[in-house]
Amino acid sequence: MRDSPKMETDLLSDLLNLVRARCSLSGRLTAGGSWGRRFDNLNAVKFCAAVEGSCWFFMEGMASPLPFERGGILVMNGSRALVLASEPDRTADAVMTPLAAEGNSNYRLGEGNDFVMLGGMVQIDKGHQALLLGGLPPFIHVSGAQRQAASIAWLLEQIVREMEPPMHPGRNIILAELAQLLFVQTLRAYVMQSPTSDGGWLNALGDRRLAPVLAAMHARPSRAWNLEDLARESGMSRTTFVTHFREVMGMPPLTYLTNWRMRLAQRELSAGASVAQVAQAIGYTSESAFAHAFKRVTGAAPGTYRKTFEARRSVRLHATVDDEAATAF
Repeated sequence: MRDSPKMETDLLSDLLNLVRARCSLSGRLTAGGSWGRRFDNLNAVKFCAAVEGSCWFFMEGMASPLPFERGGILVMNGSRALVLASEPDRTADAVMTPLAAEGNSNYRLGEGNDFVMLGGMVQIDKGHQALLLGGLPPFIHVSGAQRQAASIAWLLEQIVREMEPPMHPGRNIILAELAQLLFVQTLRAYVMQSPTSDGGWLNALGDRRLAPVLAAMHARPSRAWNLEDLARESGMSRTTFVTHFREVMGMPPLTYLTNWRMRLAQRELSAGASVAQVAQAIGYTSESAFAHAFKRVTGAAPGTYRKTFEARRSVRLHATVDDEAATAF
């Protein structure tokens, strides 16, 4: 477990590795004519990438539909339904109509080839599902026109090329890795936009005052951090820091630190470490104090969690391959 100030901390990698986020493509949708469709599929992180043409998208909370154009990508945290339509006024009455399956995970809506998109989903360690969902806004939209979208456009080009027949050896692995890169590049582009109103840890990664604080906590989880130390890392006064941290993260700084320590503890316990080893590694001098904090955050005693983890391993992913195929769109 890293606990050294000399090691550079990559917060996004830290968090995605902890939740074991793995991405995969679900299928390709081709649409044409005048159409509108609602995509419910809630309680899952999904993404859509426009590879040809354009349409309009709408989600609850938006003032009006926005264009979804070639090179653009949407990531949804599963809390709201997504509506796509050929024209803005078709979003209001869109329903979840059946899609025509054309084989090989290809689907069709309407007539013609005006719009083509790829769909995918993110598999999450079920025990850490809330951490990822809580860090994402309801949706992330990266336009193909943004400067940061150049890498996304290249990845989409490679994915489309790899999906074309004939199938080359190793295609499934290459597509899985490209989908993973596509997801991470999208999150990176979002962070680089430095949004100010979405909240959550993903937003904080682009906050020049909070990012150093999170990096310090992640790099040295066993340190006995106090509010004065953390405020110093942020360059703010103690009062301003606490207020700003709560506004962005939705919780006090020391609560976040405790939660992060318990996430690390879960990972170490699931890997076979003893309760005493984990307690010491994350800064607890008392095994009983660690056990109390662990149960308060996770709902289970650390010893019980460790013993039962193997039994839950087979169902630990948020979505299985079969689920993925069934809920592609």
